[in-house]
Amino acid sequence: MACGLPWSEPVHSDEPSAADSASEVADEVDEAALARVMRVVPLGAAVLAGSAVALLVVGYLLIYILVFIPRGTVG
Repeated sequence: MACGLPWSEPVHSDEPSAADSASEVADEVDEAALARVMRVVPLGAAVLAGSAVALLVVGYLLIYILVFIPRGTVG
């Protein structure tokens, strides 16, 4: 038993590794293609983060305007 767990199977060292197959090894990266992608991806992340923050601000303002303003002052 591996790791002392009754349901885990032992690892056999005589089994071939996935890295032995050429299709499982990482491909060479085209530097120009990587540069093109890295110009676009951060922009999408920034748009997503900005949209999330904008929705939070709009939600806060709606609660403030629709709940706290009509209630008036307390005290």
